[in-house]
Amino acid sequence: MVRSVPASHRIRSRARLLITGLFGLGALATGATLLVLGLAIETQARNDERAPADAILVLGAAQYNGRPTRAFRARLDHAAALYRQGYARTLVLVGGTAAPSEPSEAEVGARYLEQLGIPADALLVVPEGRNTWQSLQAAARPLRAIGARRVLLVSDGFHLFRSKLMANDLGFQALGSPAPNSPIRQGSLLERWYMIREAVATLAYLIGRR
Repeated sequence: MVRSVPASHRIRSRARLLITGLFGLGALATGATLLVLGLAIETQARNDERAPADAILVLGAAQYNGRPTRAFRARLDHAAALYRQGYARTLVLVGGTAAPSEPSEAEVGARYLEQLGIPADALLVVPEGRNTWQSLQAAARPLRAIGARRVLLVSDGFHLFRSKLMANDLGFQALGSPAPNSPIRQGSLLERWYMIREAVATLAYLIGRR
């Protein structure tokens, strides 16, 4: 004698299959999106868009005891070179601090550039922001105050795609110029890791638009 399966069981089984399928499609869509973003991030990282701008903005990086790390120095050195080459008359330093007793990334960067011979009146110091979005948001008002519309962003290459997206969302025409002497070398496993992190961070930004 064949026993029939109750209708409620069939419904639950179909619901589970549907939910599993939806999760699978969602995972595939997310994976495809991350792959596309990863390719866009890598393309941007290999593309130096240096061109005349209203300001050069250096994205902050870590500092220890008032001294910039190697990655931060690479960004600052590149920004100084762009300034000397006449791409902009204003250098913008951004980045806050992890503790009130420590100098901000922006202040450390400004002191380093002054030691390189960059005049103090060419520096716009914005000592705010614990992440890229906060730093760019904090810089937006003083940039608008000086009439800046076109901004040349300086950072590690893998960081530029998301940074440009954010700057554009804030109303600026953003260009990117990667620091050539960053300790995070092109094609290295470390760079690949950072690109994966950037793809995830970019997707989170696009979803949250914050």
